[in-house]
Amino acid sequence: MEKVILEMPAVWSDHHVLAVRNVLLELGGVETIYASSAWKYVMVEFDAAQVSQADIERCLADAGYPVGEGAPPILAQPGKVQRDPQWEILGYRGTQTNRVDLEMSGEFRRY
Repeated sequence: MEKVILEMPAVWSDHHVLAVRNVLLELGGVETIYASSAWKYVMVEFDAAQVSQADIERCLADAGYPVGEGAPPILAQPGKVQRDPQWEILGYRGTQTNRVDLEMSGEFRRY
């Protein structure tokens, strides 16, 4: 049995952990998987006679979780403000709470 710990920068939520586990469990020879979205690592224990580390890394990359490719993607750049172009056209945006939602909301809205 061999053990490998891989950096997984694209794993940042529980659904990513589940996806990584499901992908790796489909490989023959994988025994134990410990994936952490907090630490962005996955530990895999596997039988080297059935599967190699390269196979594991390829499988993860094919599923959209490349190994050790730096930091997770940044969705917004700091300091860069992006506004909806319709904002200048419409001028005013408002929302109105549905009356049924207010009636069903219960006591917690009073506090």
